[in-house]
Parts: sequence; C-alpha cells; structure tokens
Amino acid sequence: MKRSWKIGIALAGALVLALAVGGAALASGHLHEGFIKRRVTRHIDAALDAVNATTSQRDAVHAARDHVFATIEDNRRAERGDLDAALSLWQSDRLDPAAVATLRAHHQAAAKKTGDAVVQALSDAHDALTAPQRQKLADFLRGHRPPQMDGAKPFVKHMVSERVDDVLEQIHATADQRAKVTAAVERAFTAISEGMSDHGAHFDQAIALFTADKIDPSQIAALQAERQAKMQKIGDAVVQALTDVHDALDAGQRKQVAEFVRSHHSGHGG
Repeated sequence: MKRSWKIGIALAGALVLALAVGGAALASGHLHEGFIKRRVTRHIDAALDAVNATTSQRDAVHAARDHVFATIEDNRRAERGDLDAALSLWQSDRLDPAAVATLRAHHQAAAKKTGDAVVQALSDAHDALTAPQRQKLADFLRGHRPPQMDGAKPFVKHMVSERVDDVLEQIHATADQRAKVTAAVERAFTAISEGMSDHGAHFDQAIALFTADKIDPSQIAALQAERQAKMQKIGDAVVQALTDVHDALDAGQRKQVAEFVRSHHSGHGG
C-alpha cells in the first residue's frame, strides 16, 4: 500500500532494463533516497502534530518508519547485484526465460518484504494511537491526500520519450529500430500507467482499515493480493517490451545501452 504513494515500483532486474532504454536516469539514483526520506518524515511529523501525539507515540511511529526505510535500503543494496545480472542477460544473444524469471522472483520477493514491513508499520502506528487520534488522523490525511497521478503522466511520458530518443540517437538506431523500440516502450508505459491508476481507491481503503478498532488481517491480505496481481500483469508487459527491444537491437547496440544504464544508475558511477 505504501509503495503506491512513494517508491512505486522498485525498478530492479528486468524492470530496470525495460525502462532502461527510456527512463534509466529517472529510475536510477537521481531522485535521492535522502530527499524521499526527508519528505516522508515531514508528512509523518505533520500528521502527528495534527493529532497531538505524545512523545512515546511519536517514538513508536518513528521506529515503524525507520523499519520500513531500513527494509527498502536492504532491498536497494540487493538490487545492485540484480542489475548486474540483468545487464549481462541483456547483452546476451537471447533472453533466457529462466534467467528472466529468476530476476523477477528476486524483485517480487523484495516487494513482498517491503509490503510486509509497511503492514507492520501500519499496525504499530494503529496500536500507538487512540481511536479518537486515528479518526483525527484520517480526517487530516483526507485533507492532504496524495495527488492523482494522471496529471503527471504527460510529463513523465515526455521525459521517457526524450530519454528514448537520446539513447536511440547514441546507438545510431535505424528508422525500423526506432519504430520497434518506441512501440515497445509505449506498451510498457501504458501497462504501468493502467496498473497504477487506482491509488485513490487504495488510499480510501487504507484509511478505513486504519480507523477501525482492530486492523483486519483478511482485508490486508486481500489488498496485498490485488496489488500483487496488478504488479504481475505489469511485469508481464514489461518483460515483453524488454524482449521486443532486445530483439530489435544488435549486439553492439545492446552493449551501448548497457553502458548507458551503468553510467546513469546509482552505484554504477552515475
């Protein structure tokens, strides 16, 4: 649930490469983790101020927050190895389905680990606050709900298209290659946009769960299962796009793309 607000899809393994042609710089380390953590912390502290949280309550919520960020950081460190494996796979003559499945399994396991940490944080925050505070917090959050993503889609799509054009220019892609790559990236972008279009509904569901006297594990499980199914569908579309781009380029061009990803990804010199 939290990932729908902030980190979104953790672009690891095949997912990184699927947007590598189009958005490596956007998806890499240039939206720094420190900035995100500071922004999240400001939002949390503002919410705690709104409910007049005590020192002990603040400590409990901050500890829950720190556990989530520690989990994300653990996943980020593990992702570095997955990126290297994905780039090696990308440069091969053929994308091995078994290797792709292994990378996807790593990504899915990391996403589940983060999701479990978020659920635990939600439960800890729920238990730390009183019922009136939870209701007051819900009212505060409704008044400060995350913006809808639809308005940002044209800008993001433009940025991705610009990055695609830059890379295709660098690798001297032919007109036919440009058409195939552009179509593949468009399909991946559409799948991601559609899969991330229901944040408002999930936000309302999360608020309802949080204000209840007791968090219902079955409802949490249902929300997680729904999100996992959508991520699976997005992953299928992204892997197909990756395959289409891979097959459209020659070995030399794929090597150039891999070098571009390394140079623009955090931890790889970018």
